[in-house]
Amino acid sequence: MKTANEAKKIIAAKLNELGLPAYKLSAKTVDFTDLARAQKLFVKINGWKPSPLWDDLQKTAKENGFMVTD
Repeated sequence: MKTANEAKKIIAAKLNELGLPAYKLSAKTVDFTDLARAQKLFVKINGWKPSPLWDDLQKTAKENGFMVTD
């Protein structure tokens, strides 16, 4: 599993690659022990404006084992 900092760097690079502004990013691991005894890392893009490029960001996050939220 990626660390929070690694995940933020991946999303920051993807935002740059897509020509989007440098948003403030935050990340945290959510523990789902009552449901599936698993954890998932989420990267939040603070101030995100709706864009069709969202799917590209979600795909990148999924390929790297974490989720992206707005």
